[in-house]
Amino acid sequence: MIPRRDTTVLIHKIKEYVLKGLVGITKRNHGEWILHERWDHLIILDDCRYDVFKEEFRRRELPGTLQPKISLGSWTGEFLRRNFHEKYYPEIVFVSANPFSDVYLKGKFYRLISVWKTAWNDKYQTVPPAAVYNAALKAARKYPDKKLVVHFLQPHHPYFSLNFEDKTMTIIRESIDQGNPSLDTIKNEPIDVLYLSPIYAQFHIKRLIWAYRENLRIVIPYVELLLHKLKGKSVVTSDHGELFGEKVLEFVPIRVYGHGIGRNPNLITVPWWTVTDEDRRNLRPPKEIKKDIAIIESRFDLREKTREEALLKRAISRLKLKKSLTMTPKNRT
Repeated sequence: MIPRRDTTVLIHKIKEYVLKGLVGITKRNHGEWILHERWDHLIILDDCRYDVFKEEFRRRELPGTLQPKISLGSWTGEFLRRNFHEKYYPEIVFVSANPFSDVYLKGKFYRLISVWKTAWNDKYQTVPPAAVYNAALKAARKYPDKKLVVHFLQPHHPYFSLNFEDKTMTIIRESIDQGNPSLDTIKNEPIDVLYLSPIYAQFHIKRLIWAYRENLRIVIPYVELLLHKLKGKSVVTSDHGELFGEKVLEFVPIRVYGHGIGRNPNLITVPWWTVTDEDRRNLRPPKEIKKDIAIIESRFDLREKTREEALLKRAISRLKLKKSLTMTPKNRT
């Protein structure tokens, strides 16, 4: 007798691969290569749907031009592999918060800066946008003659606004760090549903869409501030979108949540927001953006420690350790 857990995983895999195959056969939009376009800096917001970004773009009255683009990928690995298929790009410095960058991009650029290795937040199990912003700013100053690609992890879950320990990205990070990339699967799901991201089994979809929008609103101020610091033509885009329970095929009654299923319009239509030096004049003032960032970092306890604070914390730890080691046996009993 097959254990129930193994049966549910098997059913999940059958649904996933059958849908991927059918989508691959029936939907032939192959997408647009990002290197066909001219840009000096490319900012990638992981997992950002075009329609959700468009609403936020209008709400904030952001400058520049916004249009939809069809991504080459339905998940990060596919996007990276198909866009950067050549052996080496000496003109590009790539700053990334996504662990998949080291699987698909290692040795391809003048410099690959893997922020996920140094700035992982254990509380939220992701890389906060401040760490990516600071790494990008440092790279822009150090390599002024290079094209810059900056890959933020938001609005992709884990969601800062949910009081929930979402271990998906940590599992991916640890498996990649160990040289064995793997993805978690759903252990329990209805027969007419496909959860490509485990978090969809935990909350009502309305709450998750709210948290997804919140993640986008958290990362945008860092993008605005970074755009102030850059010069030339900058583009803000995404590697792929997200499915919130849409049917990927009209004739198959399965609602899909997450990403990675293939060439579904809501999954591969991404923003292409272009900002020129002239547009930069109409960005919100840096002072106003920094106020928003201060509120965000205070709300979620995301403020990065300064070098002085880190050194002070280390000195205090060493002092405590030294004191512990020099205690007499009498005092220890």
